Amino acid sequence: MMKAATAVTAVLFFVADARAEGFTLKLPIDCEIGKSCWVQQYVDHDSSPGVKDYACGGQTYDGHDGTDIRIRDTASSAKVIASAEGTVKAVRDGEDDRLMRTPADRAAIADRECGNGVVIAHDGGWETQYCHLRNGSIAVKAGDAVTAGQALGAVGYSGMAAFPHVHLTVRKDGKAIDPFSAASDAAACGSAHDPLWTDDTLAALAYARGNIIRSSLAPGAVAMTALEAGKLPGAGPSPDWPAMVAYAWAINLEAGDTITIRLEGPDGITAENTATLDRAKAQYLLFAGQKRPAQGWPKGLYKAKIEVENGGTVRLSQSWQAAIE
Repeated sequence: MMKAATAVTAVLFFVADARAEGFTLKLPIDCEIGKSCWVQQYVDHDSSPGVKDYACGGQTYDGHDGTDIRIRDTASSAKVIASAEGTVKAVRDGEDDRLMRTPADRAAIADRECGNGVVIAHDGGWETQYCHLRNGSIAVKAGDAVTAGQALGAVGYSGMAAFPHVHLTVRKDGKAIDPFSAASDAAACGSAHDPLWTDDTLAALAYARGNIIRSSLAPGAVAMTALEAGKLPGAGPSPDWPAMVAYAWAINLEAGDTITIRLEGPDGITAENTATLDRAKAQYLLFAGQKRPAQGWPKGLYKAKIEVENGGTVRLSQSWQAAIE
């Protein structure tokens, strides 16, 4: 049985010069960062009950020992691939895919938090573990030699997963290491210190203070559970929509962020909604809209925009539009 990830008890370990040992990592998922997949959580560098990622941000949770790269929703798909060549040490398959929403859900996967996964042993005492793969997708077995980029399975949401993603834990001699900051001076957070990623991978994984992962127009209020399942609220817009709603789904927002979403349409149609966060949000949904006029929605262009501002600086912005012909 593959050892389950135990993030809550993880203790970070650092090495003097990781890349000098010749061990580097490629992206563990076949996707386009920032478009079809995003880093949701990093390794926690704070040994106290607080949290701190390698960039001094809060995109992690207490004791988290890996890097979580998510896809948009459970209807999306992406391959999980080996970050480096090695030999498969252990696998586990057969765990159901289901998002963790309740204490009962969490209790049901006790000691199997990694869900379906693969552990690969590499030269020099290095090891990588890939968690939360889709049930039935594991494509390798213990003892197999794998190359960097080889498919191991598919991104899923088995085990302790609140969103579909691959969780990558990197270990040296059994101790967890942050692939963004493997050096012994990594405690001085703010930038990567001796990262294990290849240069092109590190560039693709450039730190982002939040991301907007979906935005569109809908004929009514939008539920987060529907978005998580990939159930989009209809094609359109059309004159008979009961309402016109602009919505945006964002991840990794920060305390103090002010999020404003605005809708503008023909004949002076406007709607706006603003919220200010009192704490960080791993994911957040905001929308603004209005009910259909008695004569129906007029023809023309409907424009929407979301802005995330903090400390007087707009740091996230996205616009979109659609027309009624």
